[in-house]
Amino acid sequence: MLYFVPPRSFSVVRDWLPAVLLLVPYWQIGEFFTGPKQSVQARLTTFDRSFFETVHIEPAKTSIGPLRGLYLELAYLMVYPLIPVGLATLYIAGMRDHSDYYWVVVLLATYTCFAVTPFVPALPPRVVTGYDGFEMPHNSVRVLNQWVLRRASIQAITFPSAHVAASAAAALVLLRLEPRVGLIFLWVALSIAVATVVGGYHYAADVLFAFLVAVLVFVGTLGV
Repeated sequence: MLYFVPPRSFSVVRDWLPAVLLLVPYWQIGEFFTGPKQSVQARLTTFDRSFFETVHIEPAKTSIGPLRGLYLELAYLMVYPLIPVGLATLYIAGMRDHSDYYWVVVLLATYTCFAVTPFVPALPPRVVTGYDGFEMPHNSVRVLNQWVLRRASIQAITFPSAHVAASAAAALVLLRLEPRVGLIFLWVALSIAVATVVGGYHYAADVLFAFLVAVLVFVGTLGV
């Protein structure tokens, strides 16, 4: 019966299948996480403290505010639909033939983070005692984000942050192919990065290295 399915339908499925399967390796690396390594968490915490001192930010004394807090939590929530939306954007822009390129960059950046993660076993900073983080205002979106993480995450960080790397990689691809739309995606990716740190979902080190991974993969695949 498969012979009666139009070839175009198969190609569409091929375009979208990575979006469906993207989290499978994430859950697989979760099998390697048996608990945090205190020395790793201490180094990440020390890095963050030095980073915030360098940029003259005192997280505990920084006022976030209800509206800014809501925006940041909404930005973090965007990590889930952003990658499929990026692919849909290529379809809408008549650039479906660039779908393979889009996935090469996004998946390479994401899987690089997954590959490193087992060697950096650590809990997210929001649950680490003694981590000097930002005080986020309570809102329903933050409650939703934490509910999703409790039920669908591996209860550990990915290092570098796979969410940030994937969103940055998608933004860079769209910035190259469709600059005006790409600028919007870049803004969202930067908002996700800030939200990830301020919300205590990842260390600043996770985010900085994630952007580095995305840029290196993007530059390395310019000939694709």
